[in-house]
Amino acid sequence: MSEVATDHEVATIEAVIVSYLTAFNRGDAAAVVANYADDGVLIAPVGPAVEGKAVLANLYLGLFEAVSFDMKYEIKEVVQTSADWAFVRSATEGTETIKATGDVLPARYQELFLLHRSATAAWQIARYCTSKIVES
Repeated sequence: MSEVATDHEVATIEAVIVSYLTAFNRGDAAAVVANYADDGVLIAPVGPAVEGKAVLANLYLGLFEAVSFDMKYEIKEVVQTSADWAFVRSATEGTETIKATGDVLPARYQELFLLHRSATAAWQIARYCTSKIVES
């Protein structure tokens, strides 16, 4: 990066991910998707990549109808790599409740978010990759 990221810029980038993780934890699909760029991509632990806000909205609606989450998150690092790109690495841990059965399962994930500054100067999630940590 040719310029040093300011504390304010790093806080602004981190706030997008905190907004996403907080909305995810409360099962608010509209608020989750609001953090994505129009062409945002989710690479989840199962299935193919999901591309675009409309498809993401359907995916999150279906997920939250089937599962509720009680997760705590930790932001591990925030790095602005250029004027318009940054990444955030985080980890979440807690429980997932399968609504159809009431089963409560422990859950741990690691996440990597790639953010891009939009034409309106707002930071948005351009790409998001998450993987479930499975104990062996």
